[in-house]
Amino acid sequence: MQTEQAISFLMKLIADRVSTLFSLRADMPVTAAQGRVLMYLEACGGGPVSQRSIEQYLNVSHTTAKGLLQRLEEKGFVRTAFDSSDGRVKNAYVTEKARLCRESLSQHIELITSQMVEGISPEERQMLYELLCRVYHNIK
Repeated sequence: MQTEQAISFLMKLIADRVSTLFSLRADMPVTAAQGRVLMYLEACGGGPVSQRSIEQYLNVSHTTAKGLLQRLEEKGFVRTAFDSSDGRVKNAYVTEKARLCRESLSQHIELITSQMVEGISPEERQMLYELLCRVYHNIK
């Protein structure tokens, strides 16, 4: 297998494994994708955050973002509402239940991240980060 093909395949394997590790924790009430939505909403102050903003941040389709928000709303982690000044815009807000889960979610993500970079020096981590940013920029 050519190195370039092996790189993309390895990146896919890593992404799949991270999702699996995230899901293996029995007390984690959300999927990895749902967790990314919650962390983004928290980083934005808890809302209002438009569905379109979530789509752009996660680089997912309208349908995917809508499904993620619907499942999070069904679980009680977010509330959605149409914007009062523009009825075409649907906003998401984190609930108290999501805020209570935030620490556990952050710790779980930190644990997986630590596991991923174990044995890699701080300098190598920085280089890895910069290279991954460049890869993402190249295909964006």
